Parts: sequence; structure tokens; C-alpha cells
Amino acid sequence: MLNFTVTFFITIVNFFVLFLILRKLLFKPVTNFMDARAKKIRDSLAEAQILRTDAEEKAARYEALMANADSESERIVKEGEERARDEAKVLLEKAQADAVEARRRGEEAAEREREKARQELAGDIAAFAAEVAGKLVGREAKAEDARAALQLVSELEAARAR
Repeated sequence: MLNFTVTFFITIVNFFVLFLILRKLLFKPVTNFMDARAKKIRDSLAEAQILRTDAEEKAARYEALMANADSESERIVKEGEERARDEAKVLLEKAQADAVEARRRGEEAAEREREKARQELAGDIAAFAAEVAGKLVGREAKAEDARAALQLVSELEAARAR
């Protein structure tokens, strides 16, 4: 049978006193330490999740910006090519118009020079004809003779032009 002596009761009281002392000095601080550590770990995990979400958002924004930059650069290059083509077309048309105008002015200048040379030649021919006629007749050529010769040359030239 069980024998309950005073030592048994003293041991039980000692056990409860020791339990209370250990609980006060050891269990509560260890429990508090463990709770604080668990809270710190939870906070760190929550912060890591927030940072991960933020990083993913930034990465998505970066990818969107890069895609937008690629499309923007393609648009700018196309606009530049179109503008260059348009400017080249305008310059070519202007150059062609300038060439046509220069050719027209050249032809007009050549025509004026031909007409001037023709008039000078007609005057020289008339003077020469008046002088030859005067020598054939035996007298000096007069201004009337030169005018008559010039009119004759002009009439011959007009007849030839028809």
C-alpha cells in the first residue's frame, strides 16, 4: 500500500514551489522570447512578401516601359524614314523644277543671243552689200544705201523663215 508520510507532502510542496519559481523565472521569459521571435519572423515574412510584391510590380512596370520604348522607337524610326522620304521627294521635285527653269532660261538666252547675232550679221551684210554696190556703181555708199540693203536682208530673212 501507499505510505503517505510527511516527506511525501513536503516533496509535493517543494515541487509546486519549484514549479512556481521556474514558471516566474524561466517559463515566462522563454515564452516571451519565443513569442517575440515568432512575431519577428512573421513580420519579416510579411515584409518580404511586401517587398516581393513591390519588386514584381516594378518588374512589370519596367517590362511595360521597355515594350512601350520599343514601340515608340519603332514609331520614331518610321516617322523619320517617312519624313526623309518626303523631304527627298520635295528636294527632287524642286531640283527637277529648277532644272526645267534653268533649261528654259538657257534656251531663252540662247535665242536672244541668236537673234542678236542675226541682227548684227544682218547689219554687217547690209553694210557690206551697200559698200559693194557703191563700188560697183563707182560712188561712195550712203546711209540710204545701207538702209535699203538692211531692209532687203530683213525681207530675205523673213521669206526664208516662212
